[in-house]
Amino acid sequence: MSKYKVKKEDSNKEIKVEANTTRQTAAVQQTALTFPKALAGLPTLVPMEDKPFIMEVLKEYLDEKDAKDITVYASAILDKFGDYIKAIVMFGSRGHGVKKRKTSDIDVAILVDDTDVRRMTRAEVKEKLFARLVEMAMPISKKIHPQPYLLSEFWEFLLEANPVIYTLVRSGVIIYDTGFFMPFQMLLKSGHVKASTEAVNKHIELAEDILKLAENTMLTKITYDFAHAVISSAQAVLMELGYRPPVPNEVSKFVDEILVKELKLVDPKFVKIADDAVKLYKDVEHNERTTFTGEEYDKHLKEVKEFVDEMVKIIKKLRTQRGEDFKSRLSELKDEKREEVKVKRETDIDLNKNEIHNEEEIKQTMGQR
Repeated sequence: MSKYKVKKEDSNKEIKVEANTTRQTAAVQQTALTFPKALAGLPTLVPMEDKPFIMEVLKEYLDEKDAKDITVYASAILDKFGDYIKAIVMFGSRGHGVKKRKTSDIDVAILVDDTDVRRMTRAEVKEKLFARLVEMAMPISKKIHPQPYLLSEFWEFLLEANPVIYTLVRSGVIIYDTGFFMPFQMLLKSGHVKASTEAVNKHIELAEDILKLAENTMLTKITYDFAHAVISSAQAVLMELGYRPPVPNEVSKFVDEILVKELKLVDPKFVKIADDAVKLYKDVEHNERTTFTGEEYDKHLKEVKEFVDEMVKIIKKLRTQRGEDFKSRLSELKDEKREEVKVKRETDIDLNKNEIHNEEEIKQTMGQR
């Protein structure tokens, strides 16, 4: 009888354990319906919130609130876009484990499958996608900065050895992955992903183009400033004397005929200084001059400064003769805190515009650097 009892208890225990297992499996499967699979490269069918390991990993890079915000954001993205999302990866300083101040941004890369998109261009897809991702992030956390990457462009960036993408793949913290991102990360870390000869050539050509762009920009700005310092100061003197302000090409002629020959106010050497400054700028503007040495810079700077100082002296002398007080514009600006006043030049670089025809191509080549 006792044996029967024991067997019955064992049997009941087995039935009870089996029932508990069935309920747990059902609960997991039910929860899994509300949360996507393959989170952080771990087994599917289990929500991220139920995996302490995932939260612990995120806490190495984020505080507890930010870690929870990221999981909520990942859930929202996957719920909205579903199978189009191939991976969600945290990168930047946070991805390197650098815990900055509480206001630090959290950069999140979202890899999106665009292979079946036919009615929109890449730019249109990314623009709409970015707007939607930002809109979804704002109610959750203002720290989250989403960066969408289309699957097609991601491949291109990898082939081109884009440094941003390489850094993203190498040091990114995987939040969600369908099995696409992690293999690349493992291959890159093991040294099996190498830049092609074409990628190397493209980078060195890009460096040469950027250097040339920098040289041209600097040369244009310097010669423009030299020329217009001469032009503006000469025009000021001529207007003070009652003459019309000459156009740039007439400045040296007016200085020669009026200030040197007619009124004998300046030395003839200033005619040459004015002519050289304007001619130098025009030569650069028309690509007839592409180089400018440091010695030439020092020489022209000294001459232009001497020219401007001479024009200031003439105006001061003329006004003193008429019994008027003289105070140069430079002195007035100094009294009004000159550092608050910015002189706008035609050659100032506007980073929102492409003033050189090949600059857009260079920026595209640089990717998202």
